[in-house]
This record gives sequence, C-alpha cells and structure tokens, in this order.
Amino acid sequence: MNSPLKLINIEKFFIQAGQKIEAVKDANLEIKKSELVALIGPSGSGKTTLLQIAGLLDTPTSGQVLINEIDASKADDKTRTEIRKNHLGFVYQFHHLLPEFSALENVALPLLIQGKSKKESFAEAEKILKEVGLQDRMSHNPAELSGGQQQRVAIARAVVTKPSMILADEPTGNLDSELSEKIFTLLQSLVKNYEIGCLVVTHNLELTKKADRVISIRDGVLR
Repeated sequence: MNSPLKLINIEKFFIQAGQKIEAVKDANLEIKKSELVALIGPSGSGKTTLLQIAGLLDTPTSGQVLINEIDASKADDKTRTEIRKNHLGFVYQFHHLLPEFSALENVALPLLIQGKSKKESFAEAEKILKEVGLQDRMSHNPAELSGGQQQRVAIARAVVTKPSMILADEPTGNLDSELSEKIFTLLQSLVKNYEIGCLVVTHNLELTKKADRVISIRDGVLR
C-alpha cells in the first residue's frame, strides 16, 4: 500500500551569524492512508520547518521526501508545484480564504486550477460543503461567516481535490475549545472517509487524544 507521506533521514540547517543552526535532525516519518498524526512540540522546536518540508514549501538540506511514493526531494520547482497541486491539501490557523469570493467559489478554485471544468468544479465544491455542514452558507463571503464556518470552508477547500495528504498547521488555533473539538473531529472524519493521510501541528493536548498517533519534536529531533 502506498504511503501518502514518507520523510527519510531529513536534515535541515541554516547558517546564521557564522553558526550552524540545526532546525531538523535526521527525521524519519511515515504516514499511512486514513491516518491522522498530531505533531507537538514547544515553540522553535522545528514543527513548522518539518511541516513546510513535508508540504514541499521548503527543501531539506539532505534526505528524501516521498509524496505518494513520488520522490520530490530533488524535483524542480515546476514539478514540486504540480505535486502540491495534485497530491497535497493545506489548512492553516488563519483560513486564507479569498475575501471577494463566496464559500462555493473558494472551494471550487483548487479544482479550476487543476483544469477541471467549471461545472464539475462547482458540483464537487457543493458536495463537500454539504458534507461539512455549510449547505446554507455557500453563497456567503468569508466576512459573512463565523470563525468556525470559515475554517470549515478552508477544510473543504483542502479536501475537495481528494489529495493524498493534508498538512494542517494549528487549524484550531483561533477557535474556542468547543469549536476546536468540532473542527478537529470534522477533519478526522474527512481523513477517514477519503482515505487521506494527515499531519496536524497543534498545541492543543486535549485534541491530540483524538489523533491516531502523536509524535513530538524537540530541538529538531522527532520522538
């Protein structure tokens, strides 16, 4: 069975003021289909760097990044962009929805970028918005939605292309505890339903109890 994400011997360091700063040290991680893995660690521990490397938004100093068994480590920018477009979905603490677009248009956009027809893109977007409980909010712009609703749209946008892997950076960071639990449960449900792998960076230790697996990182080392 293909794994949506494999990180093999990942190293990442920077040179700052003549000193070598090791952000990630010999990291190995494999995430399977339908598996939601929580990544925890103190500020500055390397969480964001690891997530950006996994999402092909940053390149490791050494090691391999396999997305759906495709080795993206040494791929050129165009290939990395294609892999991100077709295999990865992203959810952030701030939803990053386009303010002038409706919820439906925001969710349809990744499919349009993939080259799908307008009819197919909007039909798929409508389907996934119903799945996340926003059937009555499709025509609303982000400013007309609550924080929880905006994050549901962001999750729908990440899932609509049926990616192999979702990378989520503090997706509940701006929500209260009750909403956080609902959003996390929704994300977990979609991961299972669509057999997507998911890596979630979170500071919320209560939510990690719902994850299939919890890993921690400290001083760049996965534990």
